[in-house]
Amino acid sequence: MKIFIGQAVTGEDINKLREESKKIVKILEETGNDRYCTVLKGDEWEKNLLLGDKLKHAFNEVDKNDCFLAIVRSEKRSEGMLMEIGYAISKNKKLILAINESVQNTYLREMANKVIEFKTPDELNEKLKDI
Repeated sequence: MKIFIGQAVTGEDINKLREESKKIVKILEETGNDRYCTVLKGDEWEKNLLLGDKLKHAFNEVDKNDCFLAIVRSEKRSEGMLMEIGYAISKNKKLILAINESVQNTYLREMANKVIEFKTPDELNEKLKDI
């Protein structure tokens, strides 16, 4: 399966996010999935594109994938990720929601084809081995 990985970036510790994303990408590859993760494109890409251009790029990448893996770590909303999820749903892409079990204020669970609840990044990584 070809999987687009979406997650909140703005306001997050980008280095920590990249380390977690590298582990997620490795797990998806080991389980035979192709994956795309914008977070791993690097600092220059992050600094040189406007937000609107980043979203257009993400939409183009969503089109190339079968599935959208949305990783929600906190109650903090990410407008960009929510737009990406809405776009993926409108394109009939499978939505897998990986969500911290402490997150309650969302309708995303009802929209997802599959929900993975986790407490820690390590638990998320273990559960991703089964997708």
